[in-house]
Amino acid sequence: MSTNPFLRAAPPRKRNLFTHIVDELGGRIVRGEWKPGDALPNEAELGRELGASRSILREAVKSLASKGLIEPRPSTGTRVLPADHWNLLDLDVLGWRYASMPRAQFFRELFEIRRMIEPAAAALAAERATAEEIAALASACDRMDTEDENDAQAIDADMRFHRLVLTSGHNDLLVQMGGIISVGLMTSFRVRPDSYRIFIPMHRLVFEAIRDRQPDKARAAMDHLLTSTRAFLERELAEQAA
Repeated sequence: MSTNPFLRAAPPRKRNLFTHIVDELGGRIVRGEWKPGDALPNEAELGRELGASRSILREAVKSLASKGLIEPRPSTGTRVLPADHWNLLDLDVLGWRYASMPRAQFFRELFEIRRMIEPAAAALAAERATAEEIAALASACDRMDTEDENDAQAIDADMRFHRLVLTSGHNDLLVQMGGIISVGLMTSFRVRPDSYRIFIPMHRLVFEAIRDRQPDKARAAMDHLLTSTRAFLERELAEQAA
């Protein structure tokens, strides 16, 4: 089983081994066990250590290269790349960083990005959402009211609301931000699940501003939701640390 906290479940057996290898190698790189410029061990050595065939190792190397962590070089082997080459929006890379860095730092970075993206997305949604999208947002709010905060369905309901805000802005680049916002929501649930119930009324205010075609109000309501959630959860993290 993969240790990556953001990986979803249960592919077939061969894929599980591939996922495990990617997760293991990616985690070591992000933790700094291999430094930028270091060469990965050769296939024979990695195969013995991890119990993987050369074909699976080669697939894993291709996957890590696509995430910007490593670069295969014909003459010098596969080298680790500096962090500024990494695709930090990739869910696997986010998961490895979550596991390897202080939670408060990871949490702060995510909320800073969310505040750059989601208030503007809410304003666009207020201008551009179709009647069907507004109805879907209303349904998402209603579903959030009914879900148990300790159940995985609550996370799903919260994610659906925020993704609908992005898609209702009708900007394809905004939609691509859905992954990082989902990670932000999952980390919030891990800090304190009951934050879900506390902030449902603020989600309702965002929806109402979008429904009423008030972009400035939608922007402000989303910003208030994010800043309030961040302040609440940072207090919780500080108490846990103490």
